[in-house]
Amino acid sequence: MGLIKKIVFGDPSFTESQEKKRKLFMYLVSGGLTTVANWIVYIIFDIAVKSDMMVSLFGFEFSFKIAAKQIVGWIVAVIVAYFLNRITVFRSKGKIFRELITFAGARVLSFLVLELGVMYLMVWACEAITGVPASTPMTHIGSFAFTYDYLVKLINCIFVIIANYVLSKLMVFKKKDMVDYNAEEKNPEQAPSGKDKTDA
Repeated sequence: MGLIKKIVFGDPSFTESQEKKRKLFMYLVSGGLTTVANWIVYIIFDIAVKSDMMVSLFGFEFSFKIAAKQIVGWIVAVIVAYFLNRITVFRSKGKIFRELITFAGARVLSFLVLELGVMYLMVWACEAITGVPASTPMTHIGSFAFTYDYLVKLINCIFVIIANYVLSKLMVFKKKDMVDYNAEEKNPEQAPSGKDKTDA
């Protein structure tokens, strides 16, 4: 249990290299858990809402249901992702409100570009290549139909995870707010020097 706690929250015994690997590992774990949360909401919404909610925009007809599933899943995923990233990856001590707003803003950017823009582009490409609607089942798992848009969403998740890590590191979690055990060990203010002991 002690080793798991060190991996999840970090530990002063880790070298700088080990800490970087730990952060990357925990980001992938956090991304995985966030993706699971997103998918659970996505599937529940898909099962609960039967209508395709077709709308027409600029002469292009598309299913608003795909956008609605993405939006609801995104909101849940952002909240889960923020706290997992703050606590386990970046170990930030910054102000939650500022970070959460910035985090949500960065996620809005990746959401509009990747989770909606690229998602619809990929759905369109999928339909153009296969010649069948994205809602067509590829296979069934019991009574659950695994459709083409699920496959597209799965591929899209890879781009989203990478983009979100870069945005979180650049825009959200400030270096000065992160707990850095290595820096603390090197900081002379953290431990009295030989001279201090002599003066005392």
